[in-house]
Amino acid sequence: MKLSRFLFISLSVTALITGVTITGSCGKNNSSTAAGRSVHNEANSIYYWKTTLALDSVEHEFLRCHDVKRAYVRFFDVVTDKSATAMETVVPNATIHFNDTLPVKGIIPVVYITLDAMRSMKGDEKKWAEKISDRARNICAYNNLGKLWELQLDCDWTEDTRDSFFELCREVRNRICENNEGIGKVSSTIRLHQLSQPAPPVDYGVLMVYNTGSFKNPDAANSILDPADVKPYLKKLGSYPLHLDVAYPAYEWQLLFRDNNFTGLLRYELPDSTGILKHTGGNRYVLTRDTIVGETYLKKGDVIRRESSPAHTVLEVKKLIDSKLGNRPHSNVIYHLDNRNLSKYTSDEIKDIYTQ
Repeated sequence: MKLSRFLFISLSVTALITGVTITGSCGKNNSSTAAGRSVHNEANSIYYWKTTLALDSVEHEFLRCHDVKRAYVRFFDVVTDKSATAMETVVPNATIHFNDTLPVKGIIPVVYITLDAMRSMKGDEKKWAEKISDRARNICAYNNLGKLWELQLDCDWTEDTRDSFFELCREVRNRICENNEGIGKVSSTIRLHQLSQPAPPVDYGVLMVYNTGSFKNPDAANSILDPADVKPYLKKLGSYPLHLDVAYPAYEWQLLFRDNNFTGLLRYELPDSTGILKHTGGNRYVLTRDTIVGETYLKKGDVIRRESSPAHTVLEVKKLIDSKLGNRPHSNVIYHLDNRNLSKYTSDEIKDIYTQ
């Protein structure tokens, strides 16, 4: 896919919809004060992680039935462009197209930033913060979503990129406040391994309790969610100096391995009835002959690992999380809104995941 460039467009759209939530004023942000109080109303929440926003009737009913009030919508990714013709080292990619509206009270734009892109921003965080926040603001305006009051940054930062990511958070927050007369918020995703690091300078975090294992590891049982992978990271959860909401998975995928090496995700599922797959136990299947699935060539002997996030596993992990959070107020978030995956859960199971 050809990478689009950052666009700086002047739009005078003044329409506001009820979907965008106005947040608090931007003063000096001290995340350590946010741990014991709520930074926003607790609400059933969900992620939307597709490049086209278009809901079917079942997804509309899901939002209504489960009283979902807040949606975190991925607006675009930030990646590196290493091509010879690149005009910028960092560019936006996979920008969302709005073909529908989300019937929720609050829409929170999310920007996913790759580690390579984060490393390339070092020393120029203010410049990239302006480009990221301005692009998100323009997307809001162009799609009649009102002003950009809050932005969530999603990055799997590590110790070597921590300072740069933290500076980017501060600068994005400053930029949003400049555009809103001192009003605005920045949140960030928090991965389990980041709980042992200092908290980023944001208003709150969303703890991502999914992709807890290494999907590239051929011996992993379930890289989406495994209580054994989660437990070691929870020692510092109760004392984490930042308000945290918690996101749980509601999806499945198929991982392809060749000669014990991860080669990618399969978009299309091979029916067991074709005879092409041999079940070797658990969630593993072996190809019995060469075949083509979509545009993917599969060889005899390739291994497919089917992973899911069954309700009983999600609720087991949720019990662990809740025991560590104690009475700290938080919202529960489901990742993500997709009829095909959500149909695997009963209404009662979804209600149990959302239960505070």
